Amino acid sequence: MALANALAILLYLSCSVILIRIFVQRESDSSISLPVNLVTLLALIFHAADIFFTMKYAGGWDLSLFSSLSIASWLMAVIALIIGAKSSRAHPGIVIYPLVMITLVLKSSLPSTQTTALINPALEWHILLSLAAYGLFILAAIQAIILAMQERQLRQHNISGVMRKLPPVQTMEHNLFQLITVGFILLTIGFITGIIFIEDLFAQHLVHKTVLSITAWIVFATLLWGRWKYGWRGNTAVKWTITGSIFLVLAYLGSKLVLEFIL
Repeated sequence: MALANALAILLYLSCSVILIRIFVQRESDSSISLPVNLVTLLALIFHAADIFFTMKYAGGWDLSLFSSLSIASWLMAVIALIIGAKSSRAHPGIVIYPLVMITLVLKSSLPSTQTTALINPALEWHILLSLAAYGLFILAAIQAIILAMQERQLRQHNISGVMRKLPPVQTMEHNLFQLITVGFILLTIGFITGIIFIEDLFAQHLVHKTVLSITAWIVFATLLWGRWKYGWRGNTAVKWTITGSIFLVLAYLGSKLVLEFIL
């Protein structure tokens, strides 16, 4: 388990360094894309092996904070690889892979003192869908922040060299709403499976998570409705995206952090 974790960290680090080097160059070298994708695939394999051995050691799904973060970050890395393969102009792995690497470092350095295994196998789909939605919305939040910086520089007519390398604002905005739409669908299905398989969503240890998650769902539903009805974009879309993502982070990661490391 430790070996798989260490190899995944080194491979994600290598991918991050190569992608940053490609990004800062004036002309990207497309011949490097294939090796980067291969290295990323190896990182994902070792990362998946680390998740597998963690679950095996826990005797089921390990629901501790950093184990859950590890699964969510693996899904984020997969999405980043897919998006980066389609558009190599600004590979999302530049931001995502370092975050995944930090997650794995924290998982190995700060093991949870409370390892909770999943008893009901039917809940696996609920957890997997929820973590996938969290990963997509974290990606959307990062995309929204970059979009806000990009639009601000456009309004000031002062576009820096880094921002010039990004896709056009319209493309960035289109990709943002694609992430939000898919994340919203997964979050909705996750809620439905939770209602089916969880006996009491408003139990004492779940009420804060349920309320915050529902609030986030309402925020993203409102954003998508506003986009469809009124064409919301720009700063409006950015604010709603970041707000909804904050509620989701507080719903799961914040509560896990308090329960496992503070209380």
